[in-house]
Amino acid sequence: MTMVDTDQLVDTVQGLKEAATSALANESAEDFEAFERYLNEVDAFVRETQQSLWADEARATQRRLEKGDPLNTQDRELLRAFLISDAQSYLAHENNYNDWLNELRRLVDDVCKRVNTVGRETIADLRGVLKDAIRLVPDIRNYLDEKRRVEKFEHALGTLDKSSRDMLVRVLREQLRSPSR
Repeated sequence: MTMVDTDQLVDTVQGLKEAATSALANESAEDFEAFERYLNEVDAFVRETQQSLWADEARATQRRLEKGDPLNTQDRELLRAFLISDAQSYLAHENNYNDWLNELRRLVDDVCKRVNTVGRETIADLRGVLKDAIRLVPDIRNYLDEKRRVEKFEHALGTLDKSSRDMLVRVLREQLRSPSR
């Protein structure tokens, strides 16, 4: 098993903290754009680190899948860790989903009320509420996409027919080849 370069990881996260502190202190779009770029770079670095930690075991599991050999508990846990642990962790830690749904309901109700009295002076308010809803929907969609990703994986792992094995092999192969996955 490969070891994590903790010094590099600590330095990377310290840089993330500094970028966040700057963005939060300045509250400028430019600082938040820079922070967003850095956050994505940190995510890519952590993903690559995770993949390197599991790469040898992933290749062994990939070979068993390709041969049609039965998978043991360790193989199944490896597949979860390697392929969906980020989604599982996101779903476990995300605590705003129900708030997002309630906010979306509120915004849609607000749009419905405003449309009945819209005029030259109030149409900008309607657009502002719509802009808020437009900003919110991608968070909801992303949550549901991650949930579907976990469900699809669990179904594939549960059936392990030829199609499921082929899909898992393809995904493993892509993850092992691509530094951006």
